[in-house]
Amino acid sequence: MDWLQTFIQQADMKHAFKQASIGIEREGHRITPDGDLALSPHPKKVDGSTSAFYIQRDFAESQLELVTPPAYTSSEVLEWLQAIHEVAIESLDNDERIWPYSMPPKLPNVDQIKVADLEDLDAVAYRDYLVEAYGKQLQMISGIHFNMQISPDFIHKLHTELIVKKGDTRSLKTFQSDFYLRLARNFLRYQWLLVYLFGAAPVADASFYRDKHDTFEDGPIRSIRNSHLGYINKSDVIFTYDNLEDYVTYLEENVTNKHLIAEKEFYSNVRLRGAKKARSLLTTGIKYLEFRLLDIQPDAPYGIKASDIDFMKYFILYLIWSDKDTNMDEVRYGIQMKTQVAEEGAFDMTSMQAEGRLLLADMQEMLQAIDADQAIIDVTTHMQARIEDPSLTPAAQMMTAMKDTEGYLLAGKTFAEELYQSAWEKPYALGGFEDMELSTQILMFDAIQEGYQFEILDRDDQMLRFTYKEHQEIVKNGNITSKDPYVAHYVMENKVVTKRVLAEAGFRVPQSLEFKAIDQAMKVADLYVAKAFVIKPKSTNMGLGISIFKHGASAAEFKDALEIAFKEDGAVLIEDFAFGTEYRFYVQDGKVLSIVNRVGANVIGDGKSTVEELVALKNQDSKRGHDHRSPLEIIALGAIEVNTLRQQGYDITSIVPEGEQVFLRENSNISTGGDSIEMLEDMHDSYKEIAVKMAKTLQVNITGLDLMILDIHEPATADNYALIEANFNPMMMMHIYPAYGQGKRISKELLQFLYPEKTKFTGGKE
Repeated sequence: MDWLQTFIQQADMKHAFKQASIGIEREGHRITPDGDLALSPHPKKVDGSTSAFYIQRDFAESQLELVTPPAYTSSEVLEWLQAIHEVAIESLDNDERIWPYSMPPKLPNVDQIKVADLEDLDAVAYRDYLVEAYGKQLQMISGIHFNMQISPDFIHKLHTELIVKKGDTRSLKTFQSDFYLRLARNFLRYQWLLVYLFGAAPVADASFYRDKHDTFEDGPIRSIRNSHLGYINKSDVIFTYDNLEDYVTYLEENVTNKHLIAEKEFYSNVRLRGAKKARSLLTTGIKYLEFRLLDIQPDAPYGIKASDIDFMKYFILYLIWSDKDTNMDEVRYGIQMKTQVAEEGAFDMTSMQAEGRLLLADMQEMLQAIDADQAIIDVTTHMQARIEDPSLTPAAQMMTAMKDTEGYLLAGKTFAEELYQSAWEKPYALGGFEDMELSTQILMFDAIQEGYQFEILDRDDQMLRFTYKEHQEIVKNGNITSKDPYVAHYVMENKVVTKRVLAEAGFRVPQSLEFKAIDQAMKVADLYVAKAFVIKPKSTNMGLGISIFKHGASAAEFKDALEIAFKEDGAVLIEDFAFGTEYRFYVQDGKVLSIVNRVGANVIGDGKSTVEELVALKNQDSKRGHDHRSPLEIIALGAIEVNTLRQQGYDITSIVPEGEQVFLRENSNISTGGDSIEMLEDMHDSYKEIAVKMAKTLQVNITGLDLMILDIHEPATADNYALIEANFNPMMMMHIYPAYGQGKRISKELLQFLYPEKTKFTGGKE
């Protein structure tokens, strides 16, 4: 056995070998609902600058490029790709969709196809050159670029092993570059296999062909994108992957001799990555490779499936594992075979079948040797079946279903419509990350849309790190940031301290008593027999453990409420009830951004259904869910709800008269099933001023203040309002997606607050 394979099979090396990071770039055109190429400008909701991280523009103004950050598993890559795809769809103007295939939809007159309108004039000039050199039609092809970095730890340990075993004198940087060059050569030699297995561009509309005589009239092929009509440089472009110095020299000479207008015009299916200019690679070394031959898969909602990603990853690892070390003559042969296989008939057995069998059999042996998951072994078995039966390949499957070019165009329109509807099914959620708290999902959505780079530091703890240029900010739970002092959390968590600080500053707050044991609290029960009051935990929020009595309470009800509150905290408050309507003021950076009237969990009778049935019916609303992953929460029927019903003369089996509103919670928190109504424009400015001053008094930049107000249209006085609670880390989703009224995108305001130096873009330009 080859020494490298023996080395890889060591217990610690198996893991390092498999720990490659992967990123995907997925291109796709915007289309109209009728399936025509969109001629509209880049959507204004999306940052269209060249510094945007996740959603970019490729050649044409209509051509989006969706870019994932690197991840270590196919499921993670696909989560990101789904999220970015859904953000893109939900950001489009005029109900546009994204074309789901590599070959473009029916194209308009070439004069109507606009190159990307970027603020970088050099980038625009480069695209204008491509139009002259290759024509607009070629540039309208889309595909998948597969970026992969082999584990630096694996490369480092392999380099150390070579020093010990073979006296290798190369530096780690040089060794790493040579390592990637060998991989690039091997890939280019055997890339034909991927074209056969994943070729999915069998036909194109007549509008694609620049030369009406240069078409594939004998029938559908495997991949027009990888054919001689795809991205291929002219024959005078000279290159080598033998060593990095010659690679750089040849590339620069091509530019000097006008064989290429720029280095990025070099249309190799492998690009060396690690620096913006090729010569800089001599300093930095090659960091990773970009593989550029994959067609968009016709059965993949986001262009590529998790199983495709896994196969691609392990095929590349196989090219490392193998004892193959291809020379440049073999590389050139491999490029010829790539084109030949691409131009074979979609249903034809490939002329390279025998070699394909050997490659996949060897790959299966590697998978067993490195203890690969059964899933990738099964995927490779499926690819072996494709080698034996070309009707199983994507190109053949497409033509079986679509029949001809007309069917291709219709299928693309239909699939694009399905993806559009799926993205809009839950516009408040971020596909791929729906397990996360909803406010965090919304913030991630806005960051993707507006071009901020971010990473998930801890998924369970809802902790993100945002980056814009050199500026980083960590955000937890949607709006806990470095802009607020740590002590502010403790001040607002402690309701007694909050009210004391505000009362001393002249604001009106209800009077309260504090108790640490039920028996002590029961001694004052007689004071509240006929008095409006609230029993609540001292240091919790989101409405947990709160009971409200507007008309007093019996000793039994008083005790029940205490028991509920003490389950949430070791200290409980008995507080005078503040009459009026409750409003949540969302304050940020000295401004009130939103005000919602929260109506406690309730149902409205129909004269024939029980309370329990009405609750079940209301809970069917798609906006209702659990654990802050939906704009509204599921209404429960627990002890608090039963107690609230009892005070109104109902139980869960009662039939509610038609039109009568019955409350299941006196507290109005959305987290306990309440509804929200946006009221910012209706609120008298004096209350907004009070809220801003309260936040300043509490020394906090971001807070949610709950005020009871008798009449929002009358100016505030000393006794017509009261602060009942201040909240650190206030819920954002009820402001963004209220049950009624126009939502306020306060999450975008948060990003602008954190990054005031980022110029707000308009029309796609900064």
